[in-house]
Amino acid sequence: MKPLAPRRRRHLFPWALGALVVAAACSSNDSTESSNSASGTTDSAASNGTTSAGATTSAGTTAAVDGPSSSTTSSGTTQGTTSATGTTTISSGGSGGTTSTDGPTTGGAGDDGETNSTTDGTTTSTTGGGSGGDAVPSAGCTAATPPTSGPSSIDVEGTEREYILRVPDDYDPARPYPLILAWHGAQYSAEWVDTGGEPQTGPYFGVLEEADGNAIFVAPQALTGSWTNQNGRDLAFADAMVERFEEELCLDESRLFSIGFSMGAIMTERLGCARADKFRAIAPLSGKWPDDCPEGDLPIAYFSAHGDVDMTITDDEGMAARDEFASRNGCSDETLDLERERCVAFQGCDAGYPVEWCSFSGDHTPAPFAGEAIWEFLSQF
Repeated sequence: MKPLAPRRRRHLFPWALGALVVAAACSSNDSTESSNSASGTTDSAASNGTTSAGATTSAGTTAAVDGPSSSTTSSGTTQGTTSATGTTTISSGGSGGTTSTDGPTTGGAGDDGETNSTTDGTTTSTTGGGSGGDAVPSAGCTAATPPTSGPSSIDVEGTEREYILRVPDDYDPARPYPLILAWHGAQYSAEWVDTGGEPQTGPYFGVLEEADGNAIFVAPQALTGSWTNQNGRDLAFADAMVERFEEELCLDESRLFSIGFSMGAIMTERLGCARADKFRAIAPLSGKWPDDCPEGDLPIAYFSAHGDVDMTITDDEGMAARDEFASRNGCSDETLDLERERCVAFQGCDAGYPVEWCSFSGDHTPAPFAGEAIWEFLSQF
């Protein structure tokens, strides 16, 4: 994603007040997302004929309204093999550029994974789809009978949890694929994510079409219609799914991603702050900082988009979460305008851990360019 003429500006938030902003985001979590958690009432809703189960919550986070996304076509990735010390590893070339830590974005990665240079002389490798490294094949690359697409369930600490798996039609059991977990909003369901039901405009927030068979997708189903993470149950669910997929599917363990909308965005941010040692990048849409995120400083690549008139989760709350991840990624408060209108890249971030933010005219909905923007961001790794 190439920037316009590099017009630099200072972003509006003061880093000296960062702690206060984050504290405000956390303390408002209960009031803005779930007024029914204290009273133990039930939340249920339907969308486009798909109904998610409503249930009583007690962790202080429930409903948020959900909305549309869009998608366009995008080139896929190719794979190659390299050998080192007698061991064969697999590397995926791909599309998309990488953001320099101190300047504009680089050019797109070639299918053979070449190295590109930024305009200010900083060099960034785009080998293996832009990550600068070879794929890390999971144990499932040798699985005899990999699972196929469709609904499934898994036991998580004695509770049956459900999800929908989407494996590429031409799945190659010897090729390591990126894994993308896609979390639904409070009023929706895994089926809504998988089918692209309204107010989406495509499955998996439009990212499935953009990936064009070059990633494995999973749509988890919440127990209560929301991702409260009560007693850590939703993080345990994510851990259990990843462990299963690593054993049963050919994954690139260096490219585990999470995306989500509304409460699904909050779940994605929860993974970003609690599982940054496992996930490479996250892309929350219209989310905010979870009140149960542990303190830490592990970086994780971060993309987010938020409507400027969102009254369910305000853009101020979205920016507070963004600022926390920018701090963890070592970014400065200087931003560079990107080619997509009202999108910026933070400058000075740790190498390989960019932070991008997009504001758009809209209420509590996924950005209309979500599919294209997210896949472009993830493809650089």
